[in-house]
Amino acid sequence: MNESYSDAPMPSGGPSILLRPLSTSRFGPLVVLYVPAVELVRLVTGADAAERLSVMRGYLHDTAATLALEQQARESPEDFGTPGWIVLGADTLAPARSEGFTDRIWIHGVELIDGYHRLKALALVLEEMGPAHLEHTLLKVEVHCGGERERARRMYGHADRYRNIRDAQDRLLLCPHVQRLVRADWERWTFCVRRGVIAGPSGTTYYLPEVTRALACLSGPGPELAHRTASDEGLVSLWDDIGSPSYLSLFHSRMTPLGVMRAVESYRAARAALEMLPKSRRHQGHGRLMLHAPQLIHWASCRFLPWERLHDSSSVFDWDDALRNHMRGHLEATVTELVRRYEQRVPFDEEERKTYYKTAKELWLWKDLSRGL
Repeated sequence: MNESYSDAPMPSGGPSILLRPLSTSRFGPLVVLYVPAVELVRLVTGADAAERLSVMRGYLHDTAATLALEQQARESPEDFGTPGWIVLGADTLAPARSEGFTDRIWIHGVELIDGYHRLKALALVLEEMGPAHLEHTLLKVEVHCGGERERARRMYGHADRYRNIRDAQDRLLLCPHVQRLVRADWERWTFCVRRGVIAGPSGTTYYLPEVTRALACLSGPGPELAHRTASDEGLVSLWDDIGSPSYLSLFHSRMTPLGVMRAVESYRAARAALEMLPKSRRHQGHGRLMLHAPQLIHWASCRFLPWERLHDSSSVFDWDDALRNHMRGHLEATVTELVRRYEQRVPFDEEERKTYYKTAKELWLWKDLSRGL
């Protein structure tokens, strides 16, 4: 044990804990330990743990983040300590001289500045599955003493202000199909998955939200994916589960840059054709379907394209000619038929004249209107 640690008596502040770290480093008033999880979780046992350790909040047992921590502790405990660490404040640290040659350390006056939910999740799983389950779980622990303790408390208290939390789109680069697509040869085009400002090569850039919606419009047999990706929330829910059948029906091992470009250009052609229709048609009566369910129109208008062979480079179908010379006619015919069906399925009600068209966003209506197209 490093002799620079003081042998101060146990103070009367927070609790004390005796640990046997696998490694110890000191950087001025900051001490960094790597500690087996089964030793550290003792800190958070008992109903009064949050109060005893001066934690800002109790255990948020039903939030998505907490449930994910518990699931990770159950399914991959060896990975639990990798993405985060535990931050403690302490009055003093002292070697446990009474333990002979064992490399143990007392931490007196402990305050848990950050990591309460991580430790609590581990404690619950330890109780469920026993200490052998956490045998290979190692936690990094920062211990701040002296003046550094107050600074750490202050900075971690406002840490969320300085963090750009990763979301479902950010994690898509973990998907092997997306990785392969990003690395593919796009010639003078680019496929961009990342959020934010990206400096890349000049030329046309295809961005992930439009690519996803375009692929959904060239999917089938029903309009479910087109409906789901119409909203930002639907996009996020799709990206957040890269193992789901819905996600894998769009992003899979057979996809190619050519197929993505075909999908995006088809999607853009359908959108442009819809915009060319007179505004009076879109703002009157059941024509509001075009305002409130444009993604249904786009999807239905693309049915004439060989969407099942989207990524097939050997297809002899002339995509350019179809989009340039036939998309507008197909879209106008599709709009006419969908609006006619909408008038039949959802009759106009004088008492509901301002709200009858809200059904235009419902999936059941999309499935009903598109049946047989």
